[in-house]
Amino acid sequence: INKDFIVIPKSVTPARIDGNANWELKLNDKQMAQLDSAPQKRLTDFPFRPGGKFFFFSEENNLKTITKKLNDGTEMPILGLGTWQSKPKEVEEAVYHAICKTGIRHIDAAQIYGNQDEVGTGVNRALKDTGLKREELWVTSKVWMVDFAPEDVGPAIDRILKELQLDYVDQVLLHWPSCFDKPPKDSSPGKYPEKWAGTEDPMFPKDKDGNLLHRDVPLSETWSAMCAEKKAGKIRSIGVSNFSKAEIEEMTKGGLEMPAVNQVEAHVFWNQAKLRKEMEELGVAVVAYSPLGNSGFHGEKSGISSDLVAEVSKESSLTPAQVMLNYLINKGFIVIPKSVTPARIDGNANWELKLTEEQMAKLDAAPQKRLTDFPFRPGGKFFFDESEK
Repeated sequence: INKDFIVIPKSVTPARIDGNANWELKLNDKQMAQLDSAPQKRLTDFPFRPGGKFFFFSEENNLKTITKKLNDGTEMPILGLGTWQSKPKEVEEAVYHAICKTGIRHIDAAQIYGNQDEVGTGVNRALKDTGLKREELWVTSKVWMVDFAPEDVGPAIDRILKELQLDYVDQVLLHWPSCFDKPPKDSSPGKYPEKWAGTEDPMFPKDKDGNLLHRDVPLSETWSAMCAEKKAGKIRSIGVSNFSKAEIEEMTKGGLEMPAVNQVEAHVFWNQAKLRKEMEELGVAVVAYSPLGNSGFHGEKSGISSDLVAEVSKESSLTPAQVMLNYLINKGFIVIPKSVTPARIDGNANWELKLTEEQMAKLDAAPQKRLTDFPFRPGGKFFFDESEK
């Protein structure tokens, strides 16, 4: 009232109604000044504006609009929607909801996910219905290992563009640092030539004994072909996924451009401290996949289901998922949490950074263990060092 407001306190309790009305103005200047210094935070807001935007949400703190400038000059949104393990009929609606209702402007896809055409349909429906310009949306895809031979990179990019129904892709990554020996195009399971006799899925070529087949292609040759596709205008930004510093340095020998990003597994329980420092030295941004620890894939007590994350969630008034995303964003990661559930997609995007230095330190002390690795190197070797496990 001293600030000239008209006030409408709500109550249904007679004593409280009386108490709210039967008193005299008493606060002095000193007391008013004390109250003026209170920390300020809006409590009420709703995502009722077009595109799922909140009425009062500060654009400065809106995670959906914050971008990170990459070494190639492009601006990549720091929060995206992951689509790995999203079922085809669900992923289209998830992508559409993320763009139209939640306001997310970054979609992460890949050849190997097997749902890229549905992702493309969701993206194009959203562009049409929202009136967004194509350049207002960031779409990433990845080339699978059967297409790492230089002559296969261009056709792989063309298939990505066709599936996504786009004229260009914002970013394309090399998915893993190894090259498979691609089966002949005109063959099918049960009819492959002897060399590929054990192949059931052409994305995973195998010999008659079930061993994965590899081709000796230097990563620098694959990367050179990627650079050419970027120069041709099909891609705005190129990067890698699951690469080590040594592999990036070997790949870019001879003056080839540095990848803009390295997309890797990262979460509270595998915070990639060493790799983050190495990528910073190279000027490569780090994108975190499985940022919530993927408890459904790796076990119920990992990731957002852990006691540690629950404790910090209670302290910070963030959800467990928001705690894990906040942690990674504070560390400089770009994050791509995956969900097909509208409420979870919204929850992963509509919040503000809140973790304190003390809470960050508490999460820093979490036990570290890599969750994702595959025996896809020649000889059935895993990608990452056994010492990490």
